[in-house]
Parts: sequence; C-alpha cells; structure tokens
Amino acid sequence: MGSSRKAKAGGTAKKKDLSPGQRVAIGLAVIALGIGVVALGVDSLANKVDKLAAGEFGALPVGVTFALGGALLALPQGFVRSRALIAALMITALALTADWVAFGPGESSLASGFSLSTVRGPLQTGHMLSRILFGIAAVLADLLALWAWVRFFVSLGGAAANRARSS
Repeated sequence: MGSSRKAKAGGTAKKKDLSPGQRVAIGLAVIALGIGVVALGVDSLANKVDKLAAGEFGALPVGVTFALGGALLALPQGFVRSRALIAALMITALALTADWVAFGPGESSLASGFSLSTVRGPLQTGHMLSRILFGIAAVLADLLALWAWVRFFVSLGGAAANRARSS
C-alpha cells in the first residue's frame, strides 16, 4: 500500500537521466554548434571596417557561451573545479554579450516593436529604452558572473584547505 501511495504522489512518469555517453555526445554537438557560430562571426567580421561596431561581433561571445555550455554538459560530474571554471567562463561570456549590446558602439534600438519609437526629438525613446533595458540585464549578468567567479575561487580555497588538513 505504501508503494502505491509513493507512485501516485510521484506521478507515473519516471525521470530518466542521460547516460554518460549521451551527455558527452550532446555536449560535443553543442560545442561544435558554438564553434560554428564563432567561425561564422569571425568570417562575417573579416570584411568589416569597424569590427567592434558591427552587429556580427555579438555572435562571438554567444558562440563561446554555447561551446562552454556543451563542455559543461560533456564533462563528468566528478570534475567539480573544472566544471566551476567552465561555468564561470560561460556566464562571463554571456555577460559580455549583454555588456556589448548595452554599452558597446553602434545603434541599439527597439524600433520595430515599441510604439513610442517614432517620437522625434532629443529623447529618441526606442534607442534610450533599449539601452536602459539591456543595461539592466548587463549589470545583472555581470553580477551573476562575479558570483560565479567568487564561487570558483572559494572552491579552490576550500580544496587547498582540505589538502593542508590531510597532510
């Protein structure tokens, strides 16, 4: 009777985890996707005069984020410090994307979907609104990246303290 209650409370669908081989295969596919995005971004930037102001520049940290996410998926759970480093790098690459959109050169606007974007004058609400929204997202992403780096360095310190205690 107790087991039937557990089955009813837990639902009938069982959670299936990926096997290590499946995780590695999917991780490698995502790494290849990320490298492909970076390669396309670099190729499209080759003929640009102002590479930092080009919209294609934003593809570089996005591709790096995908590649690092694939590496995080492919790496076994036991590699804690390596996974923490990859996670911190991945979050930093994502934060760099938001930083580039918010604070980078070039025009950034929400002109296609925001009704006040046609207002003329010194405010240019579409441009200003997108900078504000992406600026908020960039600051939050930067704080998340900072937290990831702090966690990584704390994990390094904890490992060093454990080694010192064991010797």
